[in-house]
Amino acid sequence: MTIKNETAFTKECMEGAMRACEAGNSRYKTFKLIYKLFGIIFAMMMVREFVMKLTGNVHADTFMILLFGVVAVVFLYIGIIGMDKSNRRKFYNIYGKMVGVKFSYEIDAENIIITDEENDSDTFSWNDIVKWNQDSDNMYLFVGDDNCLVVSKKGFTQESADDLRQLADAVIGMRDETGNSQQ
Repeated sequence: MTIKNETAFTKECMEGAMRACEAGNSRYKTFKLIYKLFGIIFAMMMVREFVMKLTGNVHADTFMILLFGVVAVVFLYIGIIGMDKSNRRKFYNIYGKMVGVKFSYEIDAENIIITDEENDSDTFSWNDIVKWNQDSDNMYLFVGDDNCLVVSKKGFTQESADDLRQLADAVIGMRDETGNSQQ
């Protein structure tokens, strides 16, 4: 069985790949959570110092209120906005030149052959695929932590998205059972 697909790479594909990468990246989520937690801890310390200052405690210090506030804002900014912004910039650098290019995929149980509009072709084996993810419009086959093949669910010319999903599950599942997974 050969699955064929044509996908026009759009800005939405790039953003979907970024979200799919983030959803499956436990390291990214862990660091994001750590930054948020430290931000909340420093915010609570700032509130504690502020309450002590309001109640007239002699150990309260205005400098510490400002210091804890600044540190809390920095950690929360990194955890809520900064990491996403950095990740978005990284994905724009990787995929920005691909927007508007139409890709043709030929996928079977052994290889994934990708051809662009200029007939440049790349071949990946299923062993190169480390994980896959999907959303309502696309399927994302990751050839590394950040490198991704985007397959549109509407672009199938032979077989369907369900067939690709079953093939990906089967091939990656067999690899995981034998202990050759790269995750």
